[in-house]
Amino acid sequence: MISSSLEEYLKTMYVLKKQNGNIRVTDIANKMNCTKPSVNKALNNLKEEKLVKYETYGIIELTEQGENLAQKILEAYDLSLIHI
Repeated sequence: MISSSLEEYLKTMYVLKKQNGNIRVTDIANKMNCTKPSVNKALNNLKEEKLVKYETYGIIELTEQGENLAQKILEAYDLSLIHI
């Protein structure tokens, strides 16, 4: 189980991948209104959980497990909006 903050990063990366086809630290930082070091820290935590593949200054990729989790998070988020 990952923290809600890491879920936000994962969700953002999934959306960026769908919109742009690629995921960059700068894009994540801009979209989430946070710093690049924050993004790097989150990426390293997600990498430990085997949810992303990432090397510093390299390409960011969601693993199959990461992509599945991001989809579940987005579905849960969509459902929670319905009940408001």
